[in-house]
Amino acid sequence: MAPKYYFTTRDLLTIAILASLGGVMSTYVGYLANVINRLVGVPYGAGQVVAGLHILWLILILALTGKKGSGILGGALKGFVEFISGSHLGLFVAFFSLVEGIFTEIGFWPFKKYRGLSYMAGGAMGAFAYVLAQQLANQVFDNVFLFGAVSLLSIFSGAVFAGYFGIGIVDSLEDAGIVRREIKQKKASRFTLARALAVLFVLAIAFSAIYYFALVRLKGDPLQFTVMGDVAYAKDYYQPAYSPYFVTINARLDGAVTHLPAQNYTGLPVRYVLEDARIGPDATMVDFVGSDGYTQTLNVSEAMEDDDLIIAQEDGSLRLVARGYPGQLWVSGLKMIKVY
Repeated sequence: MAPKYYFTTRDLLTIAILASLGGVMSTYVGYLANVINRLVGVPYGAGQVVAGLHILWLILILALTGKKGSGILGGALKGFVEFISGSHLGLFVAFFSLVEGIFTEIGFWPFKKYRGLSYMAGGAMGAFAYVLAQQLANQVFDNVFLFGAVSLLSIFSGAVFAGYFGIGIVDSLEDAGIVRREIKQKKASRFTLARALAVLFVLAIAFSAIYYFALVRLKGDPLQFTVMGDVAYAKDYYQPAYSPYFVTINARLDGAVTHLPAQNYTGLPVRYVLEDARIGPDATMVDFVGSDGYTQTLNVSEAMEDDDLIIAQEDGSLRLVARGYPGQLWVSGLKMIKVY
C-alpha cells in the first residue's frame, strides 16, 4: 500500500503555482502602491490600501487546498520567489512573507465554518502582519497614531482585496468546475456582487500588470530612486510625491566638459532623504549611482550638512545638483543612493 502524505501532489502544485505568481506580482503591487501615493499626494502610507493583494494568493492557497499549514508553506515560498526576483528588502522579504502566512492562517481557520468571515479575517490578519513585522524589526513608524492608521489601512485592504475578492474568485472557479464546491449549491450560475467585482478586479489588475511589466519594469520610472544600505529599511522614492519638502537653490555647474551658468534648481534635499531613511549610526559614506552605473561618493557628514545637495528633475529624469561641488558630482539619471 502506497504511503499517504498530508499534502497531495495537487496540493503542492497549487501551492507552488499560486505562491510563485504572488512572489512575482509583489513587485507590481509595490509599483501600484506608489501610484496611489502619487494620486493622493503623500510620500507613503496610502499605498497600504493595496496591501491585501500580497495576501490574496495565500487566501486562495488555503481555500483551494483546505489544509492547515498550506498558507505558511505558501508564504515561505512566495517570500523566496520575491527574494530571487530582486526585492529591495533582500532576504528579509522571506521572513516578512512567512509571517504573513502564519497570521493569515491564524485569522482563517477559527472561522472556517463561515466562509466569508474566514476569508476576510485571514486577509485582514495577513495584511496587518507585514506592518507589525516591519515595526518590530525596523521601528518604521515614529508614533503609535501613525502605526495605528497604517495598520487600519492594511486590515481594510486585506479584508477587501484578499478576503472579499478571494470569495468571488473561488465562486467563479467552482462554477466553472475547476475546483470542487465546499458546500452544495444550485447548478445555475448565481450573479453576485462579489463575483462581478472579482471579474472587474482581475481584468483591471491584468491590464495594469501588463502595462507595468511591459513598460515600467523594463524601462524603469525615471523619476524614482532607491535608498538602500545602512538604513532602517530600503525604500523607493518617487521624487514628485515629495514636493512639499522641495527647496530652491542657485547653483553653477563647472565640469570638465559641461559648463552651465548659475541658475535656480528646485528639488528634494538629500539631507531630508537620508533623515527619512534613518541611516545607521555607523554609516560614513554615501554613493550616488546613475542609471548608467556612474557613481560618485561623499562623506555622510557632507551630505547631511546643509541643502547644497538636492535631487531635481531634468529632461524627464533626476539629477543630483551639488552646489559648490565639482561638476563630476552632478550625477545625471540618479537611480540609487547607497549608504554604508
